[in-house]
Amino acid sequence: MSDTNSTAPVTIYLARHTKTTSNAMGLMQGWSDFPVTREGREIIRCFGRGLKGITFTAAWCGTLQRHYETARGALDYSGNESVSITRDPDLREDNFGSFEGRDIAASTQAAMDELGYASMQAGLDAIGTKANLDLQDALYALDQRNVLNTDLDAEDRAESSQQVQDRMMRAMTRIGQSAEQQGGGNVLVVSSGLSLRQFLYRVDPEADLSDQGNTATTKLSYADGRFTIVGPVGSTEYYERGRQ
Repeated sequence: MSDTNSTAPVTIYLARHTKTTSNAMGLMQGWSDFPVTREGREIIRCFGRGLKGITFTAAWCGTLQRHYETARGALDYSGNESVSITRDPDLREDNFGSFEGRDIAASTQAAMDELGYASMQAGLDAIGTKANLDLQDALYALDQRNVLNTDLDAEDRAESSQQVQDRMMRAMTRIGQSAEQQGGGNVLVVSSGLSLRQFLYRVDPEADLSDQGNTATTKLSYADGRFTIVGPVGSTEYYERGRQ
């Protein structure tokens, strides 16, 4: 273990994965492993090029292919080819249970009905961007009642926000502690849109939890067991830089 006094700061670049066929078709993907699209591969190239000049000491991602392809491409195109990637199942997207693979618009409306709002916009107006997270608890409640009449086992049904936040916090804490033990530095982490926002809510309940585009990135510092958001949430600056 490195001497604490010589440990460099730990900075985590927490990014959403690139575009998949599910994103293109408007389907709930959660734990389902939809492939990356051609456009998604170009997004990865731009994202990686935009990260040039940043030296990563470690990289982590969820266990789904969209997570790994995004992380591997980001490292390769940014000049960090030698960095290996640790896959962690706790970095996966929210599990949508019986709603996996179903239409996003219809599923969102069902969740808003469960929460007592006429539409997603009505929920956002009333709750703010945390409505994006409350959707998960509505899907959890619906799936517990088996409103879609599926034969899923209990452990395969939709997670609650609390469950997602707990596992994301466990994963991110492991990442922060590992980076400290290795002497600090920059760490790339690739997860999914809702799960990373569940984590950011736990870090700062006042954070902007709006929808995030593919490869949108939030920088965080980790020290003394605590995370701090550094700069804007869900920034596309690296993707945009790589497009130029």
